[in-house]
Amino acid sequence: MRATGIVRKIDNLGRVVIPKEIRTKMKIDNGNTLEIFVDKDDTVVLKKYSPVKELGNLKSYIDTLEETTDCKVIISDTDKILETSSQLKDYSGHVLGSKVKDIIKSRKTRVINNAQDEDLCVDFRTKEENLGSLLVTPVVKQGDILGAVILSSTKKQLGNFEKKISKITAKVISKKLGL
Repeated sequence: MRATGIVRKIDNLGRVVIPKEIRTKMKIDNGNTLEIFVDKDDTVVLKKYSPVKELGNLKSYIDTLEETTDCKVIISDTDKILETSSQLKDYSGHVLGSKVKDIIKSRKTRVINNAQDEDLCVDFRTKEENLGSLLVTPVVKQGDILGAVILSSTKKQLGNFEKKISKITAKVISKKLGL
């Protein structure tokens, strides 16, 4: 752990303000959920919480979606790619790109045609010319945006069938989270 030199008081409701520069650097936005840990030295640690990551069996959703739609599949939380089809495994763990994040924040299912690596993630490039079409469906639970189901195809345009299936999958994931 590194020291920041920043000291904050706890107010009478038990709240502590995380300074803007730390929130910006750590990409903590309003409404993000933080997990609180206390170690044996009574050190309090705050960590961004990803309920989608905690779900665990994301690969089974991906396998089913691949079989049903004949598309490559990605499941993310609001910041990172958590799990992918085997053909896209190099993207796993990378930070989402601004186009995908904007779609997730819009809470609507949208398609990015002729998607590039930077549309999907900010910190990774492949030798592929493009990812084809990306269909991005946000996972929303009780008004909170938790992540996304993303379908990718270079073989076909993604249409109503794929939209319906990805929306159903996002709803199932949302229900499984049981927050």
